[in-house]
Amino acid sequence: LAVGEQADFDRAQEVLGTGDFRAAADLFKTFTETYSGGPLSADAYFLLGESLSQVGETANAARAYLESFSGTPNGPRAPEALLKLGQSLGTLGQVPEACVTLREVGVRFPGSAPAQQAETALLGLGCT
Repeated sequence: LAVGEQADFDRAQEVLGTGDFRAAADLFKTFTETYSGGPLSADAYFLLGESLSQVGETANAARAYLESFSGTPNGPRAPEALLKLGQSLGTLGQVPEACVTLREVGVRFPGSAPAQQAETALLGLGCT
């Protein structure tokens, strides 16, 4: 980790924990720019997505989930990041893209909790 990287991440997480989603989003965005490609990047992008989702910035949240998944497609956050990406696409009305993304959760991570949630989301969107 770079000097200050863990401390900056922890600070952003603390702010997120207080429910100040706008401030947390700003801190995670700064973190991802400052420590691009670092070992905490996937987590930071995921939590950025969570923060942005809470303030109604669904399109930006979707981009953050995509960055989280793309950065570590086999990492611990990957199944949930892919699920949240698919759900965000559905919320944005991009149903065909949402269906493809949500199906991919089950293909890549069969039997996982996110795969089960993706199945429910697929039904909700009317994906065939």
